[in-house]
Parts: sequence; C-alpha cells; structure tokens
Amino acid sequence: MENFPENYELIGLFECEPILTDPEQEHWFYNQLIFHTVRCDDALTVKINGCYGDLSILWKQGSRELMSFKFEKLSSLEVEMQTNDEFLTAIGSFYDFEMLVKLRLKPQVAIELKQLSNCI
Repeated sequence: MENFPENYELIGLFECEPILTDPEQEHWFYNQLIFHTVRCDDALTVKINGCYGDLSILWKQGSRELMSFKFEKLSSLEVEMQTNDEFLTAIGSFYDFEMLVKLRLKPQVAIELKQLSNCI
C-alpha cells in the first residue's frame, strides 16, 4: 500500500481510539482496526487492515442499514482534515473494478464511490 495514515490522523478523523484485534501489536498497519463513530443519527463501523489491504464500512441510521461494503487490495488510504471537511479516501478493488471511496464525516456523513477502471 502506497499510503497509510498516521495513528493520530485516524484518531482525529473518527474522534475515538480503535479496537485492536491484537493489542500487543504496536504498529497499526499490521493490526485490524475497528472504529465505531456516531454522528447524530448516523452510526459507522469502519474496519481497516492495512497489511492485508482491506477496508469495510457499515453505515446505519437508527436501525436501518444504509450501506455495507468491503474493499480489498487497497493501494492507498489517506485522511484529509480541513476546518469544515473531514474524510477518508481509499483506492482499492471492489469485485473486478478499481474504485475510489471517500468517506466524509464532517460536516455530515456521506459516502462517495467512483469507478476508476474496469478491471484490475
């Protein structure tokens, strides 16, 4: 993976510490990180496994599931933090397509998906 965010960038974006599947492993890139974030009625569970290149996102509003998907073979994962705009950008494969996902947390939760190429 070309880019992987620093620990403080992920904590700043999700405003919480992740649950680590291996608390003994100090390098987050080699661990599975699980972030649970709530913004008004939106609840997000984001799982990141840098060394395997996996990203999964579950987005709910109340008890209703709005979106659930998993990216594999991530080539890039970046955090952007601006005054009124915070988001996580990932590039990876979703089935046979190279996709870009942008998970925005502020000012409101939104997910943008963009197909980059037909086949990997």
